[in-house]
Amino acid sequence: MSLNATIRVEAEALVKEQMAHYDPSHDWLHVDRVRRQALKIAKEESLNGKKVDVELVELAALFHDIGDAKFHKEGQPTGREVVMAFLSRHSYAKADEVAKIVENVSFRKELAGIKNEWAENSIELHIVQDADKLDAIGAFGIMRCAAYSGYKNRPLYDPAEKAQLNMTYEQYQAQTKANAGCAISHFHEKLFRLKDMMKTPAAIKMAQKRHDLMVHFVEQIEQEYSMDE
Repeated sequence: MSLNATIRVEAEALVKEQMAHYDPSHDWLHVDRVRRQALKIAKEESLNGKKVDVELVELAALFHDIGDAKFHKEGQPTGREVVMAFLSRHSYAKADEVAKIVENVSFRKELAGIKNEWAENSIELHIVQDADKLDAIGAFGIMRCAAYSGYKNRPLYDPAEKAQLNMTYEQYQAQTKANAGCAISHFHEKLFRLKDMMKTPAAIKMAQKRHDLMVHFVEQIEQEYSMDE
């Protein structure tokens, strides 16, 4: 079932308003790319015989960055609260399901290693997670990493810095709190891991090309810095 036009228009307006407070790596254009990618994956999954609630996928993709932990400030409503308030006004029956996806979509949540039957089996969650990860890698991923590093005033490349490979949830949280880590380290610590975290066949296939582009990019950065060209 496709999303009700009124809900879509009002949801888009709400998301645009919320994303206006974020940096270019987490703006409305990012959300729209994730939404379109999620719908593409949902279509492919459906064609392969999977039962997918496309309406749920679109809403969750639209709201996936609402209340993002990187931008959330004390006293502000959580992503769940914003989503539930909006969908309750529209008497949307699956409001809680949308909110659950929004709460669980992030790399941070996956890194925490909290597993449950719903998260293991929700195809709609997997589709939105994969769509979000795909926008974090490849050409857009490179630009988004640089944009966020600039926003946080972090170095683009510090050759003296050693990336924390196989970063744990605790290390990720500590780094975020300290506003530490250069952009190139972020590739080694997170972005290079995303290819192997994809869950849907369509995303797994798309991820390889984007991953290879990032690897080439980082190699080029290191060659240019070392003057080894």
